[in-house]
Amino acid sequence: MRGISWCVFVILGTLGVSACTGGKGDAGDKGEQGPVGTPGPQGPQGDAGATPDVGLLDAAGPTGCTAPCHGFGNVVDQWKFSKHYIESTIAADEPGWTGSGACGGCHAIDGIPRRLAGTVGVAADAGVAPVDVPKGHLNYVNATGGLTEIGYSGPGTVAVIHCTTCHDFNPGNDPHNTGKYIPGSAPLRVPAGAADFSMIEKTPSDAGVDGSTATLSPTGVSAGNFKQGNTCVMCHKSRKDVTFYITGANKMNSAYWGPHEGPQADVYSGKGGYHFPGQAYGNSVHTTIASACVSCHMQPVASNMGVPDHSMHPALAYCVTCHTTYTGTNFDVQGGQSIVRATLKELEAALNAKGLLTRGSAAPYPALTALQLADGNFEQDKVRPGSNPDGTDQVLDSLTAGVVYNYLIIARSKDFGVHNPTYAKQLLWDSIKQLTGANPKSLPARPS
Repeated sequence: MRGISWCVFVILGTLGVSACTGGKGDAGDKGEQGPVGTPGPQGPQGDAGATPDVGLLDAAGPTGCTAPCHGFGNVVDQWKFSKHYIESTIAADEPGWTGSGACGGCHAIDGIPRRLAGTVGVAADAGVAPVDVPKGHLNYVNATGGLTEIGYSGPGTVAVIHCTTCHDFNPGNDPHNTGKYIPGSAPLRVPAGAADFSMIEKTPSDAGVDGSTATLSPTGVSAGNFKQGNTCVMCHKSRKDVTFYITGANKMNSAYWGPHEGPQADVYSGKGGYHFPGQAYGNSVHTTIASACVSCHMQPVASNMGVPDHSMHPALAYCVTCHTTYTGTNFDVQGGQSIVRATLKELEAALNAKGLLTRGSAAPYPALTALQLADGNFEQDKVRPGSNPDGTDQVLDSLTAGVVYNYLIIARSKDFGVHNPTYAKQLLWDSIKQLTGANPKSLPARPS
């Protein structure tokens, strides 16, 4: 028998049993897998892993290189959602925003540092030098008696507002050198003490042409100053000294006549508009906020070591710390923005009817269309050159030019009165009354 190596015969009684044990046979086919058994009990929890170093605070301070600047949602990401970043990316492709002209004083990365150091461009024919460049003063008087603006003296050729524009980083405190960020190690360049102030471009009186000596303090340099907000004031102003800019005969020969874009400090201070003779001007309580612009626009971010929000978007949560009963989701607190919008629209229509506004970029500079009058984009409006019927430049007296100036300064602040509701409404009320001879329909009584 094949496969049998040996046989054993066993005789048990009369029954014979034969047992044979041979070698191992070939393996059979694999059977189907059986059902899964019942899970066993859960084992004990393992030891916790090491905490990753992501730059958060520990007992010894920041331990990594990501917070508070780098990393998702931190300062750099916040800044990329700010107008500073957006405008810089747009302006980088636009010629003439920096260079030797005046623009670099605000738009170049080293514009503020150079102004603080006094290393600015001043025309050779200057008659009266700027009063205090380190405090933000821009205008001065040339030898022929005209207003001139300081120039940018740095190497920048593109518009970039970055960390070092506002913060005094140096080899001793730069986290890229030291390896960590220490809270408070990025001081602002512009002094922010209780007695410090920045200037807007408005000389208090025309008794002497000495440039802008007006501070933002309501009562002097010791109270009501803007502290950290002084940095913002360095650039967020009209660039025009309205005391001397508006004369007895103002030729409307340029679409860029009037205040520069972003003149929020002129409105917030309650000083930068054209003040009509015989009228008194006041401020809202907003001007008494401890750190001015920074308190509303740069609230601390708890999840980012309490570092201020560098998107600089205003925080409604801050507004309701005073307006405690307000439950809205926008900044139209007490209907203030709605009133200013309606008053701006009324003044816009009146100015357009006199042929003074345009959004055109080249001659013949058409007046605003019905669609433009309805869209509420007041900040896009510009002075219409050549606005006489024969195409020549219209010459405005000081009061009418003051109306145009006030419209532009409120429109270009783009806050619809939030920065200083009382002052904004007073300027608009006086301007409509001056231009039309009647009280505004949207604001029947002058605010006091």
